[in-house]
Amino acid sequence: MNARGLRQFASFAAIGVVNTAIYYTVYVTVNLRLPYLAAHAVGYAVAMSASFLLNSWITLRTKPTWRGFARYPLSGAVNVVASGVVLHLAVKALGMDENVAALVAGLLATPFSFLVARWAITAGRPFTPPAAGTIRPHMHEGQR
Repeated sequence: MNARGLRQFASFAAIGVVNTAIYYTVYVTVNLRLPYLAAHAVGYAVAMSASFLLNSWITLRTKPTWRGFARYPLSGAVNVVASGVVLHLAVKALGMDENVAALVAGLLATPFSFLVARWAITAGRPFTPPAAGTIRPHMHEGQR
């Protein structure tokens, strides 16, 4: 993975932490008025939407689209399936502690989730490499 991809992955992971905080804040707040499963659904929907927007704007530096928004939940599905498979294998085949295995599974599934999220947000867009000379040249007084 190149430097740009590594930056994007680090940003994706950091947004995941923020996303967890968003989910929990919404869940706790909504759960004051609604049953916990309804609060969970609302919290999940808000957090998924926030994650999509933050990853579009910050991680991939692109304008969000409805098509990308519709595809974005696939990254969550990939994460659940991949982490579930790793969790099962770690516990059953390797005899790993269930709690430790859950953390390991989440960490190992994150790169796959990132790749699907990046695809969901950017698929169908023409690739535009960073502009040449993105560093501003020194300007002399009077050229501004």
